[in-house]
Amino acid sequence: MENDIMQSILQEKIESLRFEMINQALINGSLTHEKVISVSQLLDRYILLYQKLILEQAKLKFIS
Repeated sequence: MENDIMQSILQEKIESLRFEMINQALINGSLTHEKVISVSQLLDRYILLYQKLILEQAKLKFIS
């Protein structure tokens, strides 16, 4: 149950950051602008956390 809540929180954060990254690219007119890169790197970290959570859930299901 706790993992489900964390998964939902991470999904919302990921979607929010994706929107922000796209928005920054449109505002700054470049995918390589430092603000776009910064948001992209943060998004990468959250995606990695999400993937680790999913992997951990899969391991727990496999063991039980």
